[in-house]
Amino acid sequence: MNYLLILLLALTSINLKAISTCPLMIGEENDPEETMTVEGNKLEFCCGSCVSKFEDNKAYYIAASKELFAQFSDTTREKLGVDKVVLLDQRRCPVYNDRLINPNSPSIEYQGKKIYFWSSSALRRWKRDPDSYYEKARASGVLK
Repeated sequence: MNYLLILLLALTSINLKAISTCPLMIGEENDPEETMTVEGNKLEFCCGSCVSKFEDNKAYYIAASKELFAQFSDTTREKLGVDKVVLLDQRRCPVYNDRLINPNSPSIEYQGKKIYFWSSSALRRWKRDPDSYYEKARASGVLK
């Protein structure tokens, strides 16, 4: 009986650590073929775009995503430079608000503020109707 209880607890903790949705495109189901191993931690993403963005901005995304942050020890986070990351006030794209941005994301100055976007296509959409996107992003809490 004790053996079964220990086994059940072990399996439960393993499942709790796994992220079933993408840490960069919030809510998108991960594709088991879109993975990356960082310091012994296997990370899953929904698509190749997220893998590429994460590869280029590991420390920032680990700091910005609670799910990713929890997967690394203090020592590993320090080794990756996560402790030196300064997070932007803006976390998500105002056009695709389920996507995390980073300091290297495309950006534009709008009403005296630097606004970051997930991609160049998001920036192009913004330029078609910036006032509308800005108001929607403010209303949803993406922009302050």
